[in-house]
Amino acid sequence: MSKRKEIRLLKDRLDYYTMEAEDDQFDAEEVIRLLKRLDELEPLPEPDMSAEESLEAFWEYVKEREREEKNHSWKIKCG
Repeated sequence: MSKRKEIRLLKDRLDYYTMEAEDDQFDAEEVIRLLKRLDELEPLPEPDMSAEESLEAFWEYVKEREREEKNHSWKIKCG
């Protein structure tokens, strides 16, 4: 089986467990095995920033959106 096909089958099976399986059908050990195999075939890239840097960037993003929202609501009130 090709790598691409195996990845697709793993993802399909994981989708089943997360979207369709009833509680009595859920198999945590199977999900862990699927995730480990998927990680072997398609490892996630290392993050390009630390957790602290990510958190700082997130809060800066939130502040910027809040400023934009204030400006937008002020324009609506005055416009």
